[in-house]
Amino acid sequence: MRVLAIAGSLFAACTLGLAENPPRAGTTRFVLDGNRMYAELAFVRPDGSLHRALAFVDMGSASLDLREPLFTELDVASGKPVTFRIGEMPIEVPPDLVRLDPATPRSLGSELKVEALLPAGVLQRLQVEIDYGSRTLTLARPGTIRPIGTPVPFHRKKQTGLIAIDVSIDDRQYSVTIDNGSAYTWLRRDVVRDWLASHREWERGVGAVGVSNMMMSGDGAEASGVLIRVPHVSAGPLLLTNVGALAAAPGRSPEPNASLFDWYSTKNAVPVIGWIGGNVLKSFRLTIDYPSQTIYWERQAETETHELDQVGLTLRFERGEYIVDAIARKNGVATVQGVRPGDRLTRIGDLDTRGATWGAVFQAMHGEPGEARTLVLERAGKRLTVATRVTAF
Repeated sequence: MRVLAIAGSLFAACTLGLAENPPRAGTTRFVLDGNRMYAELAFVRPDGSLHRALAFVDMGSASLDLREPLFTELDVASGKPVTFRIGEMPIEVPPDLVRLDPATPRSLGSELKVEALLPAGVLQRLQVEIDYGSRTLTLARPGTIRPIGTPVPFHRKKQTGLIAIDVSIDDRQYSVTIDNGSAYTWLRRDVVRDWLASHREWERGVGAVGVSNMMMSGDGAEASGVLIRVPHVSAGPLLLTNVGALAAAPGRSPEPNASLFDWYSTKNAVPVIGWIGGNVLKSFRLTIDYPSQTIYWERQAETETHELDQVGLTLRFERGEYIVDAIARKNGVATVQGVRPGDRLTRIGDLDTRGATWGAVFQAMHGEPGEARTLVLERAGKRLTVATRVTAF
């Protein structure tokens, strides 16, 4: 067995008794749903057989989370490490980096269900290649991958694995996290207000819509968030253009008396003003070389500028249902008529929202500006049908 130290823990890559020299790298496919990636992994049961499942890949988390049935099946409570394979490469994770997730496994419409979360805490001693174009994830031992693309150094906090890069926006310097687990780029509203004082044309609307409405917590961060598009964000030699972002209100955090962004900043090695999410990252093949603290950006596509052409509803998710939290506004005018906060959204065209994935709901409300969409809602026990149109945000 070959062992790799990780942040003082016993993180290891092991042979599982299958080969004297296990592969130095492994590649698997991932599903992209609402800009979030779900990789196909094979977890090794105690008897050596394999349990294939999807794992949400999140560079903003520290622990390997397993849904309860898988947690039980792998006998984590016994104190044994959890082993999974990515391609033919085995990776062993000590039990102190594994956490029980009581949620039920869920389907993305594919054969496999989402039963795990693969975090930065497991990735941060490896080289990680995310190829959005081919929908593949590669993990490799240090020195295995020869990175291609524009190199940008990053700060890393060992306790969480989160990485942040230094950027320039409007001739001012900031740090932002690279968070592929976030579907959209979010930034502090108080910082963005300073930019809008000089660049009112950056504002696209008020109220999170589409993939920018990724938390659905109903805590006010999204309902009063300001949608913007920043013409240029530079990180050393890297230039990002037409960056869409939500200038989110403070919102709730897991820490009492701390705003969402203040809490999130403490998870990083340096103070950050927010994060760059999947809406930007999906235009690249990214190679994150954790040991050298460098991320390489190889552009594969132009930045998508119409991802928020949507029916203008901000939603929250409660007990398996999608509830209207707010009506998004553009130029001070509500973009949807006949819908009220608190209405339960049950159907969008032919899509029944019960059991539908987050990505599917917003895909159903996406389209060309001006296109018609029919919504079915419930209000005070009564069903109503509303005709509305897609707005360009």
